[in-house]
Amino acid sequence: MKNVLLQILCSDGKHSRKDEFQNLDKHALLEKLYQRLLKNRYLVVFDDVWDIKVWNELRISFPDDKNQSRIIFTSRSSNVASQVQYGREPHKIRCLTVEESFELLQKKAFGEEEECPQALHELGMEIVKKCWGLPFAVVVVAGILATIKHDILLWEKFAESLTSTMVSGTDQWKKSLELSYEHLPYHLKACLLYFAAFPEDEKIGAKKLMCLWIAEGFVEIIEGEKSEDIAEEYLMDLIGRNLVMVGKNRSIGGVKTCYIHDLIFEFCKGKAKEKKFLQVLGGYDELSTFNEPPNLPRLSICSSVEDFIKSRLFCPHLASLLLFDATPRYDKLFNISFLFCIYKHLNVLNLEGINLRLKELPAEVESLLCLR
Repeated sequence: MKNVLLQILCSDGKHSRKDEFQNLDKHALLEKLYQRLLKNRYLVVFDDVWDIKVWNELRISFPDDKNQSRIIFTSRSSNVASQVQYGREPHKIRCLTVEESFELLQKKAFGEEEECPQALHELGMEIVKKCWGLPFAVVVVAGILATIKHDILLWEKFAESLTSTMVSGTDQWKKSLELSYEHLPYHLKACLLYFAAFPEDEKIGAKKLMCLWIAEGFVEIIEGEKSEDIAEEYLMDLIGRNLVMVGKNRSIGGVKTCYIHDLIFEFCKGKAKEKKFLQVLGGYDELSTFNEPPNLPRLSICSSVEDFIKSRLFCPHLASLLLFDATPRYDKLFNISFLFCIYKHLNVLNLEGINLRLKELPAEVESLLCLR
């Protein structure tokens, strides 16, 4: 809940920073939010809510001054919707019509300026009918079509391979994503699955992400070309396929931050584990009971630093270790020198969010001879 409070307090348009509130406890943050909103008109959106418990704790911080302030909830759970309604029925989002689905397909597959060639209209309509009016399925399918030549025979072949069960039913999003994933070239599969290493919903710095891709060896080395430029092409390709979304653009052009939809995140997390590409651990229980499987190349820890240090996780053959502190503490220093003794074979080490308060890396890092 503390992270939710921090996000709201830092999104008031007054350039508030998280470290201003980081050392406040939950009750102090609730009071701070109440005072910030009191006598002000506000709009707060809680997106993709799965559990009403957090809202029940937060609601005391939202004053009702009868000034037309609004709180909007979005949820895929009808149970959540019924519990937060106040005097009116929840607004249920309808499925798209065939015409609306085709319009979305056209926009995502051909761009804002270009239209679907007339010769492909009928096939396009046939394809969107198999998406059953689900925007997510249409967008994923459009991402595949964007990479296919505008040729009737190729579109016919794709339409035949796209059965309605692939993009409809209870697991429609998994089947849609599986289809899109299988159409990716090998190097882009690795780049996409790597998003599972980051905390869910995180806006990832594009430059940092591309540097990690290069360090991991995902980016092809081409004589006469910079690895950074090739990595950027990979990122733009994933964005063009509607698998990665732009968070912010740079003022000088290019992507500043990017992220993936939560359904794509769940898919990547499951697929990464299935392919033994990456394992994600969170919380002391998972850390303390984890046994390193043979040939596990990468491990991502999304937990508190205290839990990670206490667990003394032993994975001596690991090539990549990414640490994300789930509950950052700016008032506490951490001794992670044991890392440099255990993880001797690391190519990639990410210590994001861990407060070392050091102007330079500890001398022990020199023992990690394989770092890239």
